[in-house]
This record gives sequence, structure tokens and C-alpha cells, in this order.
Amino acid sequence: MIPTNNENFELKLYRRKDNSPYEYEDTHYCTFKGRPASQIEKKQYRIQKGVNGSTDSVFVVVSNLPTDVKDGDHVTFIGKVWTVQSVGYYFDQSRIINASCLSENQIIDRCPKGLNLQ
Repeated sequence: MIPTNNENFELKLYRRKDNSPYEYEDTHYCTFKGRPASQIEKKQYRIQKGVNGSTDSVFVVVSNLPTDVKDGDHVTFIGKVWTVQSVGYYFDQSRIINASCLSENQIIDRCPKGLNLQ
């Protein structure tokens, strides 16, 4: 898989308030670590939830991504507040032996997770 070391940037997740599409909670929901994705990793990104961002999007590799992150949530990363455009995983078929024998869910479980921020 893609190396998940050097995830030394802290990300804080802020959820939307109930019944409000534009207001967010004042305190962060959870904290996790990640790192910016390389150019090669950006090409390996596959979307699970959300939409594909624009060319100026930031891709983040997160090995311990919380399962309840949704598109539209806010994340603080490198001193800036970003909006989550999509949640996905980084797929490199050359690093998974016998990928054809695995189901889609098994492949996703083995791949590092990531976020597309804008």
C-alpha cells in the first residue's frame, strides 16, 4: 500500500449543525492525523462519497480516517479551514497481490483512505 508514515499534520473535523445546511458546530467533532498526497497518489484517488473537486483541490492521505466523515463537513488543515469535497481511498493495483480475487470492499479496506478538500 501507499506508505502512511509521516502523517504528522493534525486535522480537526467540524460537523454541520442538525437541520442547518450552512452552520457548523463551534467545537470540533474529532481529531486525526494526515499528510498531503503526492502527485502520483492524486492519480490513484478513487471517490467513495461526494463529488470530484476542482484542480486546486488538496488531497490528504489519512490512515485512521473516521468512518462518519461526510462531504460538506469542515476540516482544519495546515492552518486553514477546508470543505470536504469527497471521501475516498488511494488504489495502487501493483501493490495488492491477487487483487482480482478480492471483492471491492476488501480492496477498499486494504487501501489507505483520503480526503479531497477545497
